[in-house]
Amino acid sequence: MPDSTSRRSVLIAMAVTTAAAAVGSIPVATPAYAVTAAPLPLPPLRIPRTDMGVEQQPDSSVQWLQDAKLGMFIHWGVYSGPAKGEWWMHAAPVTPADYRKYVTDATGEQFTADAYDPAAWAQLAKDFGARYVTLTTRHHDGFALWPLNHPNSWNSGQAPLGRDFVRDYVAAVRAAGLKVGLYYSPINWRYPGYYDVRGTHCAPNPWNYTTDPAHKEDARVMKTEVYQSVKELVTRYGPIDDLWWDGGWLAEQGSDADAAFFWEPGRFRDPANEWPVDAAYGETDGDGRPLGLMGMVRKHQPGIVATSRSGWTGDYASDEGPSVPSGAIRTGLVEKVFTVDGTWGYNADATVMGYGTAMDILVNCWVRNMTAMVNVGPDRHGTVSAAQAGLLRRIGTFMASCGRSVYGTRGGPWNPVDGQYGFTYKDDTFYAHLLPGYSGTSFTTPSVGDARVIRVFDVRSGAGLAYAVGDDGRVTINGIDRTTHPEDSVVGVTLDRSVQPADIAVGRTASADSAESSKGNTAAKAVDGSTSTRWCANDGGTGHWLTIDLGSPRSVTGTRIAWERDGTNYRYRIEGSLDNRGWTTLVDNTATTSTRQVQVALFRSRARYVRVTVTGLPSGAWASVRNLEVYDRPFSTEPGT
Repeated sequence: MPDSTSRRSVLIAMAVTTAAAAVGSIPVATPAYAVTAAPLPLPPLRIPRTDMGVEQQPDSSVQWLQDAKLGMFIHWGVYSGPAKGEWWMHAAPVTPADYRKYVTDATGEQFTADAYDPAAWAQLAKDFGARYVTLTTRHHDGFALWPLNHPNSWNSGQAPLGRDFVRDYVAAVRAAGLKVGLYYSPINWRYPGYYDVRGTHCAPNPWNYTTDPAHKEDARVMKTEVYQSVKELVTRYGPIDDLWWDGGWLAEQGSDADAAFFWEPGRFRDPANEWPVDAAYGETDGDGRPLGLMGMVRKHQPGIVATSRSGWTGDYASDEGPSVPSGAIRTGLVEKVFTVDGTWGYNADATVMGYGTAMDILVNCWVRNMTAMVNVGPDRHGTVSAAQAGLLRRIGTFMASCGRSVYGTRGGPWNPVDGQYGFTYKDDTFYAHLLPGYSGTSFTTPSVGDARVIRVFDVRSGAGLAYAVGDDGRVTINGIDRTTHPEDSVVGVTLDRSVQPADIAVGRTASADSAESSKGNTAAKAVDGSTSTRWCANDGGTGHWLTIDLGSPRSVTGTRIAWERDGTNYRYRIEGSLDNRGWTTLVDNTATTSTRQVQVALFRSRARYVRVTVTGLPSGAWASVRNLEVYDRPFSTEPGT
């Protein structure tokens, strides 16, 4: 370990750096890291869960959404005609018969789509800096933006429109090189059965539907339309990247999960369900078992990601509304969705939010490891208003100059301070995002741990900035431009190594005394970098071990183990060896009572081989590890600030 460099010597080095800057050349200052510096935290693990027979997508399938960081949402449909928001049918209320007139009657409120140009939408998304786009293929009013083949459907293939808007949208977004998202709501206000699925107790509703035994069959027909809709959306238009479920709840009561008994959103449907789906509208797996909604989706779109709003747990969580995210970094994948004015669908009377407001939401998402999807509502012709488009393009200007501090980054490694600043990072560089609530042109970061600072720079201009590294590893940066873009003044700090400690076991040779090879649960699966795979012993006994060969003797600082199951008391011992013969105990957890799925052990040793031996298991559990990570740098387990 190199000697620490005093704060004074760093300041002297920076004086030379600053002087060199005056002649257009900035030499690299590489002070040694401080021995008293607090170590950097490990990134949190995301472990896919199984719900209703459907497992969440692995990290490899959700990474594009984590990397994208910015998407464009489009709410467009019949409600764009009256121009009072997407809930107008419900809010007015307008009867289904009268609501149809917004399509058929030639008035100033007719949904004509005569200026529909999805290529222009896709270009706006690119100007905005979005990496994906999502369109409302059907909202709660029940109007489908494609020729839906169901006898009771209301769709754009019918007169007078005669169009497949979804087809043209998907083609345009793909051509623009953007990821394709489809929004779909199973809610359908056209059906009284939505409020009275059993025909025995009609919930309050705007149209004064009352309890009627016939509503149970009405609800069943509504359900068959949903199954046919989803089947068409996942089979007609090629690969779809994101399915944005919305509104699994029934009668606008309870939660989406509360309505799972009706929609059957998981892998399979129950043949005895009270609301069966006709074979013509549903699908089965290879064994003839009737598929539920997500079962059908995954059958045809195995790599798709989906929201949590169907009743199934979802691949990622949704945070809806214009509230500014606060608090700690989110540990799971979360997408913030908000609209640029008061409603999601076009509203002629709405005022578009200010640039500062939008940036406040966005930056506070990114520093918390969230992605964000921003909504616009085109008018009845298909045109996005100048005010909405202007806001998005202004954000796009920021993304063009500072996107490296957003795209592909993760929030952290330190927790943000509400209203003042936060951080993002990628590879060997972290970015400090200074918000309007932070005053001053200097900023001191948390400790950079065992790393050396290579460069500090203004992200917008690329110009180098003066800095000093203290004995505690904290970096003080001076001369920050807070006036050019006060909404988010971004400073980059490049280190001589990755910002966060890297797992040195990933991809290494692994062996075990026992493996469930018939199911592919081999030792190598514990070091493949994926928490969706695992090593598992071939029986439920104890004493089974897993060994990692690091390739050469290394200084080891600790491990992180992700066990197969949460809430399970795995007891174990961690050992190290230089020759795979003589072993030294590094951690003895043979008497632990912990049931945490992810467990971290800190120690210091020199080893080429690291072995985990499972010494105790509760009844029904087998020795099984999703990830065995080994580290050679100091690290902590909490983000801190």
